[in-house]
Amino acid sequence: MRRIPAVLVAGLMLAGGLTGCSDDRESSAAWPTGSPASPGCGTPAPPTTRIDYAGRSHLLALPRVYDPLHPVPVIVNLHGLRSSALQQSVYSGLPQRGAERGFAVVTPEALPSRRGWKLPGMADGTADIEFVGGLLDHLERTICVDRTREYAAGMSNGGGLAAALACGLPGRLAGVAAVAGLNLALPCRQPAPARLIAFHGTGDTVIPYRGGAPFLGDASRVPRWMLPARGPFRLPGVPGVTTGWARAFGCGPGTTKAAGSVTHLRYGNCRDGASVELYTVAGGGHIWPGAFLLGTGRTTAALDASRLIVDAFAR
Repeated sequence: MRRIPAVLVAGLMLAGGLTGCSDDRESSAAWPTGSPASPGCGTPAPPTTRIDYAGRSHLLALPRVYDPLHPVPVIVNLHGLRSSALQQSVYSGLPQRGAERGFAVVTPEALPSRRGWKLPGMADGTADIEFVGGLLDHLERTICVDRTREYAAGMSNGGGLAAALACGLPGRLAGVAAVAGLNLALPCRQPAPARLIAFHGTGDTVIPYRGGAPFLGDASRVPRWMLPARGPFRLPGVPGVTTGWARAFGCGPGTTKAAGSVTHLRYGNCRDGASVELYTVAGGGHIWPGAFLLGTGRTTAALDASRLIVDAFAR
């Protein structure tokens, strides 16, 4: 991933209202049984722009007006392979978008030795699912979180982890979003209801839309820790995985709308309020739609993935 100009980084950090915390504190507020308020409600607003968890420093953005007595929804924003929390924060724009809409957004760092996320099917494939669960526990203890409105979104390898969390943290997440990475994780049987929204370009040469080997079959670009525990690294097609999620959520027939280079497939009437959406960009590359051109291949100005993700999570 290209280096991001320091001025742009600083400007977006300020615009997004980044803040954070560095320790666990007990809540002093009393909340009724069944309340969505987390144990961190009632503590002072965090003083810094980072949160320390699992020996790593992660970025945290809070709503522009943060009331420690008012539980807020939270989005875990997962970076792609060989990227970082700072790059993902700036590239996706989710901290800024989320803060504007009343969300807390945490953008964690993968292990420095990997700079990417473990997924089901890999050796030790649940390690980062457990990490995200622990990170959410940590946030619930240190800020005022609405425990009924926890979400995950990610780019590429991070998008695959976001999708995997719908099954890996059963019943915990209200929604997940995968940008250029949905087909890195397969649906499980009868997952807990959630909103799922995905974006993918048909010209993606890193995570192929129609399935097959990643990186156009260039095995030298795949880290050893990412290889499947069994068999070759071949991905299913995005449309088939989307249909699989719709079936798993018990959805009715899908509806399709096309506008220019973008096709929107939506499955409604799903079990217990779940939903499945896929935005396909004809000829689109390995990119976050609506962001500045940084990934591989073509992008589009007709689609703002961050706005659509926040809209979906806010419904």
